[in-house]
Amino acid sequence: MLLTMQEQEAQQNSQIIDRLLDEQQEKKSSNLDTFATNNQVLITTSRVVSIRYRIYFIGLLLILIVFGNTLLLSAWDDFQSTQVEVENIDLDISKFEPKKLQAEADIKLIQKIEEQQDTIMSCLNTKTNCTSIDTTLRSNFSFARSYIQLNNLTDPKMFINEKILLANINEYLLRDPLTKSKNGLINKISIGEPKKYFSNLYYVPLQLNITFDTKDVLLSFIDNIEKRVLTDQEYRVLYKIDKVNYDIANYTIQQQVDISLNAYYYTD
Repeated sequence: MLLTMQEQEAQQNSQIIDRLLDEQQEKKSSNLDTFATNNQVLITTSRVVSIRYRIYFIGLLLILIVFGNTLLLSAWDDFQSTQVEVENIDLDISKFEPKKLQAEADIKLIQKIEEQQDTIMSCLNTKTNCTSIDTTLRSNFSFARSYIQLNNLTDPKMFINEKILLANINEYLLRDPLTKSKNGLINKISIGEPKKYFSNLYYVPLQLNITFDTKDVLLSFIDNIEKRVLTDQEYRVLYKIDKVNYDIANYTIQQQVDISLNAYYYTD
């Protein structure tokens, strides 16, 4: 009887121990599940955060690329424009010295023309004193004559002083330089509108119809325009002939000749 009770007690103790072990195992399993779940949540959260930061980074990168590209292109265009401006400035500077030297040479040439004006006119009109002209002027003789002939033909009431033009044609161009006799007869004079040549230099087109008895008097008229200088400075005019309509085959007979020319002048 005593043995049976001991066996029952031992059996009960064994059952209690097994139950305690099962409960302990269940608690460990529950703790492990909770820990695993918590770890899974942490991993998932970490992935979400990582993905979100990647999205932010990619978006920021795209923004930097777009705006940075715009800024870089603008800066590059500005740089290119600056380079062009610098090159133009360098080119202007490189051209300045030759222009300066040319301007100084022109000033010296004009000074010599003004100093030797009477000698130049004597050489042109009478073929005398030509050797007395400065060697620099001899190579610029056409320019020297044009400079002396150029006059101010402006008039406060009109575009051009037609009185000076008409007087120059009638009293100079149409007279023989030696005999002072008329070398032609004016039939018609047409004066056009003044046109700007450059800066303060202008020209006015003229259409003349003149009767010449022979070829020689026509050539005398042309020489007065192209080779001689009027002694009266007030009535000087610089001309350039554009066209002469003359029948050279009938040079021995009287002809009406159409002449187109321009009268050049300067303004103050």
